[in-house]
Amino acid sequence: MPVVLRSLSDFKKFLRKPGATLHIVQNTFVDRQDAASQAAYRRKGLYEPRTLRAMSKKAAIFDVKGHDTTVWLYWDRGTRNWRFSGDTVTVPLHATLGPPDAVVYRCVLPETGARRAQRRPAAASKSPEAVRPGL
Repeated sequence: MPVVLRSLSDFKKFLRKPGATLHIVQNTFVDRQDAASQAAYRRKGLYEPRTLRAMSKKAAIFDVKGHDTTVWLYWDRGTRNWRFSGDTVTVPLHATLGPPDAVVYRCVLPETGARRAQRRPAAASKSPEAVRPGL
């Protein structure tokens, strides 16, 4: 089942699902930096997948894959400007200087064995021997 987000409530429900992961698709602030700064952000794990560690009414704490660090995402202020579209969430960055920036997150659920089995054609998965063993 694909991820479809329409609101902050949907986003919070998504985060509570086992294996829910956030991937940064775009960060306009980092995109405007020089190549050396972009490389430093990547080394620090900016674009690595994030999984939920804990959540409160006002924020979520994420573990960053491959790094011994946590990242916080607050939603206690200004979520009116968040945009939800399919499996992406766009979060504006509020900085006092420069042009408006945003981070775009893709929300991903792990593919389970049941989902993989549903994708196989029914005729290929059931042979006559499998349906009536021993005959």
